[in-house]
Amino acid sequence: MNKRFQPLFLFSFNCWRCVIPAVTLTFSLPSNAAESLYTETGNKALNKAKTDTHLTSANPYTTSVNQASLTAVAETDEDAEDDSDLEDWLNETQDSISDSIHDYSTAFDHYLSKKDGEEPLENRSYLKIRFKPRYSHREYFDGDASVRLKLDLPHTEKNWKLIFDTDPDDFDRLEDKQRGISNGDSSNGAIGGFRAQGRNLGNWKTNLDLGLKIKLPLDPFTRAEIWRVDQVSDNWTTRIKQELFYYHSKGPGSLTSLNFYFASPTDPTTILKLSTSAQFLDDDDNWEFVNQAEIFDRINESNLMQYSLGVSADSRPNYSITNSWVSMSWKHRLYKDWLYLAVTPELNFQDEFDYKLNPGIMMELELFFTTIGGIDRLSRKIPTPD
Repeated sequence: MNKRFQPLFLFSFNCWRCVIPAVTLTFSLPSNAAESLYTETGNKALNKAKTDTHLTSANPYTTSVNQASLTAVAETDEDAEDDSDLEDWLNETQDSISDSIHDYSTAFDHYLSKKDGEEPLENRSYLKIRFKPRYSHREYFDGDASVRLKLDLPHTEKNWKLIFDTDPDDFDRLEDKQRGISNGDSSNGAIGGFRAQGRNLGNWKTNLDLGLKIKLPLDPFTRAEIWRVDQVSDNWTTRIKQELFYYHSKGPGSLTSLNFYFASPTDPTTILKLSTSAQFLDDDDNWEFVNQAEIFDRINESNLMQYSLGVSADSRPNYSITNSWVSMSWKHRLYKDWLYLAVTPELNFQDEFDYKLNPGIMMELELFFTTIGGIDRLSRKIPTPD
């Protein structure tokens, strides 16, 4: 070979070795032109690899990287599609249940009390489902669930409401009521009836319930509530409430509570609540007392912190403290305005365990179905006088 062309031939041969084997160079190029051709040829080979799985002459490394990229993209698309399907299913389920409750209650309301030509009114019916598992070191695990249904009848002249409750708490311990703890007793039976709601007696407001416990033999009951709210100062508000109830099978009972609320005008998202309450149940001839201090701290629109410190006592057989506790609860909006989660670590010192430390945790999953949008289940507000 002519020595003048030997360097040029070697340069061309080396360029050929650098390019994908499917490409054949038949002439020499300057280095910058060779780099351009290399990039262009490599891109063509990648595109071909995407459509031709039987391509064997492409660069194995490039093909592997390309296949891995395609796999990752496919998995990402599949995950996004799964998330979208789950969200669609949640929305459809919530809408279907809420619409069913609204339609049934509206039809019942119109059948009972809507007059011809009368304009439709907003229906505030709802269904609330709660799952409340609880675990403590000395009491172990206790799982429970409750369902509460309220059918609103806005056209009734006396403001009667249809009520249905699968987990009535009238005869629960006062501490369980004040702390929102279920006693896990599934033998209570559901109750159904009517409520005359919001009647005024001067500065007092009242509710009156009449109904039956849906359990054989049927157990008629009645329940009355009366309360008032007073503004003591710019920061302090009081609320006093008296409840009286009577069940044919268990006799009468009463619950008296007095609450004090404090909130600074400069920080209305933090509320201090001091409460004292007493309950008497005729079937066990016992008075129960609870004193509790709570702080509600609204962190943001999706999170609420609640801190509690309290003590409970019984009058029988001898007046004694039955429990003292401290707890911290985190309440979180899981999805939109109808799915919520609460986690509550707690420390108890109960008389039944000789006041030894009893740590535990309670969880709560709440589903709230209604067609009324924008209800904030995390909102904690100080009651206002009417």
